[in-house]
Amino acid sequence: MEKIILQGVCSEQVFRLGGSLEDIKGEVLHMLDIIKGDDGSMQERKELREKIKNITNLKEFEKLVFEFTCNYETYFKKKGDDLLVATSNNYDWEGLDCYPEDEDERYKITDEKYYTLIFQDEKYAVAKRESTKKQKLIFFEFDREINFSYGKSFKLIKRGKVLFIVENNELVKINEVTDENLKNKLSILANL
Repeated sequence: MEKIILQGVCSEQVFRLGGSLEDIKGEVLHMLDIIKGDDGSMQERKELREKIKNITNLKEFEKLVFEFTCNYETYFKKKGDDLLVATSNNYDWEGLDCYPEDEDERYKITDEKYYTLIFQDEKYAVAKRESTKKQKLIFFEFDREINFSYGKSFKLIKRGKVLFIVENNELVKINEVTDENLKNKLSILANL
């Protein structure tokens, strides 16, 4: 794949990595080398390196997130035999073998919406979508303890019909509650 110079108008950057799985893994590892400074702890990088090295198919990249990239997290999405990367243009990506993609692709890759946490107990939570005129509530449960590291504001990522939350450089699946009786109970607990 030929080397190209990537330029973005805003801070968003979208590009495509191709070649064999090993080639793509090598380029993603190279991305970690390009991101320098205090962005991400050494432990985070070490854990991500191990995860990347152990990937056996492109679809597995979709669960990885680089939370520490400047202005925008870095997300990955399989597209045919290639890997789309939505990231920030605040890095010198010129050393990568990649093809530029339209920056509008970013939203197809990330499909992220911001929510405000209204209620949370050990297993269930209720959140309200931010930046919307109608009160859009979501009721969900989680399989493991979730640490809302950004306080009351967080992002949900949609991949197909499945919702995920970003945690520790990974997408963690969220189970949306559809049971109306449970929604009513949670609404009372959340004083809605």
